Amino acid sequence: MRPVVRRPTAYACGGAFVALLTLCVTDGNGATLQVSPVIVNFLPTQPATTLTLGNAGDVPIHGQLRLFAWTQRHGENVLAPTDALVASPPILRIEPGERQIVRLVRMAHAPAAHEQSYRLLVDELPSDAAAPSEGISIRLRYSLPVFVQASDARAPTLHFDVRPAQGVLEVRNDGERHAQLGATRVLDATGRSVQLTRGLLGYVLAGQTRRFVVRWPAGAPPIAPFTVESRVDAVPMRFAADAASDAER
Repeated sequence: MRPVVRRPTAYACGGAFVALLTLCVTDGNGATLQVSPVIVNFLPTQPATTLTLGNAGDVPIHGQLRLFAWTQRHGENVLAPTDALVASPPILRIEPGERQIVRLVRMAHAPAAHEQSYRLLVDELPSDAAAPSEGISIRLRYSLPVFVQASDARAPTLHFDVRPAQGVLEVRNDGERHAQLGATRVLDATGRSVQLTRGLLGYVLAGQTRRFVVRWPAGAPPIAPFTVESRVDAVPMRFAADAASDAER
């Protein structure tokens, strides 16, 4: 039997909303889980918001929703259980061609004093009635960013540090709002460049630091000073690494 692969309709790489894949056994009848929007934003005084899950396949989808507090430590994303946000319903079943509205509710009534970051994990669960048979199916997990905005928060202020010996680009955000990094490349003093990604690279949360791997081509080592070109919140910008990060639009 050929493997049966069900592909996500929305995904991203590098620590953004990633569709994680696991293997299970299926009869080959696919279901396709759709999620919209793929980024959730709460206004400072907004108590709740909604997102839509849809089933574009031909069999029912069973799903589970879980929320986690999202921070960045030692340059990596860290998730921890939280009760600050609640998803309703947390367990659902979506029939073929149908949609399900899900509410996300903030438990705190006061406006956020600073921007808060969370991740919503949407897991596709196996059906209890599913009969094992030959073939391979891919279950999906969506990891969606959820941000609770703060009033009068300062815009992202990014500082870049290129560490060739470690093969790392370190990005520090001294602002009070997160920054989304898109297509990014690093250039050395000779004009040689390394393209980190042409799509979504990831997020740098407010007041935190994120590290990304940089793989320089074999041969002569890169020469400082370095320049970083990146789409920050969809705006092309250029930064001098290890210097005040006044971007050139």
